[in-house]
Amino acid sequence: MPNLPAFARAVLGATVLSTTLLAASCSGTSSASTTTTTTTTTGETSYVTAYKALTWANATVTFPTSCTMTVTATGVPPYHDPYYLAPSTSASVTGVVATTASGLQLTVTPYIAADIASSTNTINICPTKGTSTTSTNLGPIGYTTAGEFLYNAFEATSTPALGDNVSYSYTTGGVTYTPAFIDKCNSHPTPATTGYTWHYHGVPQCLSNVGSLGTPSHIIGIALDGYPVYGGYDNTGAVVQVSQLDACNGITSATPEFPNGAYHYVLPVGVTTKYSSLNCYTGTVSGTLMAKMDKLGCRMRTRFNVDKKKEHDWMVKMGM
Repeated sequence: MPNLPAFARAVLGATVLSTTLLAASCSGTSSASTTTTTTTTTGETSYVTAYKALTWANATVTFPTSCTMTVTATGVPPYHDPYYLAPSTSASVTGVVATTASGLQLTVTPYIAADIASSTNTINICPTKGTSTTSTNLGPIGYTTAGEFLYNAFEATSTPALGDNVSYSYTTGGVTYTPAFIDKCNSHPTPATTGYTWHYHGVPQCLSNVGSLGTPSHIIGIALDGYPVYGGYDNTGAVVQVSQLDACNGITSATPEFPNGAYHYVLPVGVTTKYSSLNCYTGTVSGTLMAKMDKLGCRMRTRFNVDKKKEHDWMVKMGM
């Protein structure tokens, strides 16, 4: 168990977001600047061809027009642990058993398949590069081919999730469990109170098309701007280094689907910093789609900051 008084003093010293700032960040529209002037990238037709050839799991995909793809996903992950560490909910099995470096207090929570949220979204699959990039928001920034959401690197604490991971071991009924905040696939659910969406904060290690040393990565997903997402191995099976990528984790190079080269995003292997996922979009993104996805991230921020304010008020009352 964490030392609550010490933790309380630490939280008291932290900055608490004001109601005005919270309202501004959760207005239902993205605060990121969007690109209005675009230039067409090469290979639009081949992007469409590649997406039509993808094999999806736990999702159905249709192509309403020549340049749009609608993904209807169950959100159920291909891999999950029986228990996770998550912020307290009504399903929590225990009290607080672990605290992340960023201050998230976590309890043991069971995996509940029936609560996982499904989704349907339409993405432009004839992507175009913008004259400037657009920051990714908290909440979904794309889909994996397994039908789950891809998120950027950050939790509601503004800390890279993979670098904020903790685990806790306990034994019950003669069985030892070691639930973690982020599982071995780099995924976890949001709390049930914020929608219970399953998502990845980095390369989905459990997907077979991620590749491995000596084996190239294939397309493992699609970002909201329509560009494909790959695992961290290049067309020769070599590890792609962060230094090879642009500010959005993008690169133009050959892949199994694009032997002559095409722009795509990469989720690097073994990276737990802000570069574990996309920091921005190189391409243009529908403002409506971004606003829809940002609402899910907004619920995460609201939950986190409301909880922090309650802790702050309680500590003031207790004279801490």
